[in-house]
Amino acid sequence: MDEDHRAVRAALLAGLRLDRVAAEAATTVGGLPAYGGLDRSETGRELLAVMETALVALVAGRAPSDHERAEFVDFGARRADQGVPLEPLLEAFRLTSRHAFDALYAAAGGHAESAVALALTRDFWLCCDHVSAAVIEGHRRRGAERLGNGGERSELLGRLLDGALPPERLPATIRALGLDPAGEYLAFHAVPAPGQDPALVERTLRGHATVLRVEGAPDFGPEPGSAAAGRRVVGLAEPGRLSGVPLPVGLGRALPPARAHESLRQARRAGELAAAFDVRRPVTEGEFPLHAAVLALPATGEQLVDRCFGHTDGSRRTTLVRTLDAYLAAGANAEAAAATLYVHPNTLRYRLRTFAAATGLEPGSPEDSLQIWWALRHLEAVSRLRGRTGTEGGHGRDARRGGGG
Repeated sequence: MDEDHRAVRAALLAGLRLDRVAAEAATTVGGLPAYGGLDRSETGRELLAVMETALVALVAGRAPSDHERAEFVDFGARRADQGVPLEPLLEAFRLTSRHAFDALYAAAGGHAESAVALALTRDFWLCCDHVSAAVIEGHRRRGAERLGNGGERSELLGRLLDGALPPERLPATIRALGLDPAGEYLAFHAVPAPGQDPALVERTLRGHATVLRVEGAPDFGPEPGSAAAGRRVVGLAEPGRLSGVPLPVGLGRALPPARAHESLRQARRAGELAAAFDVRRPVTEGEFPLHAAVLALPATGEQLVDRCFGHTDGSRRTTLVRTLDAYLAAGANAEAAAATLYVHPNTLRYRLRTFAAATGLEPGSPEDSLQIWWALRHLEAVSRLRGRTGTEGGHGRDARRGGGG
């Protein structure tokens, strides 16, 4: 660039009111949803600082120096720290560049068709390219640093699964978590069983999941002090990845990442069922409708428990519960149930007759057996979800046994 061109260029750029351009740009950018929580005057000051640094390179007709570029990188990192996703940041950069170019075009005035103005226009957009590349680098680098922290990654996944992210932040969050926006993932929800090591559950699921996080105490979950209290593991996995996991896990429907919150709602309900009845395999919503009804109608369960077992308590109730559970699980076969309980078949038959006389319910009757089964499953669910390890419930059961849905 010769000295005459340099002098004309410097004169044109000296006429720019960058403070006014930055203020106008800050007002425009402030209308973007992602910038709603930022102080507009502070945004204006930050934009002015970037413009002034870029102007130095533009006056000289060169690419930004390493020091200048570092300022732009820092600007991108600050936006990441402020929670502005990359897409809104680039939209804000485009709007700001448009304001700056309009001001430059107005300042050029009569020089609009001259070689100096044309060269300046070319250099202006080249400078914008350099600045945007540095800003993107800073934003992505800071994002990678924060994602390197497991807590930050877990927080991002939590927001995605909650369904609380604004639409403009979904693409960046999905990419940051390493998910394919066009792919499908099923949500999962697991509550460690009483006496089960929560860390082992987490490690097992982590080996099969695409993304995973550990959440706090569930509303329905164990009482404080139990081994599983305060722990539940949620996340997303590719279809089929969890099929062989020997844990009580609820699964949702396979959906795109943007609809992960819908899948998680299904997985939570299925996970509650798996935890309540200790079904040590993945369970989908609707797989066991009668068990789900037991969980959904606790008042009905209490009424049936009172009818079936209200006449007894303590060890006598425990024995009766085990007897009836074994009898129904054996398909109303007294000999098979007795063998399971290590008692004589006549002893088991005596217990059943005593029960029928006290309650008016016949365990061999289809309708009465359903009432008994419902009361047994209610006791099991209440016992397990409270974290107790009493004798009412079985361990590692298949929820289909004993009249299951």
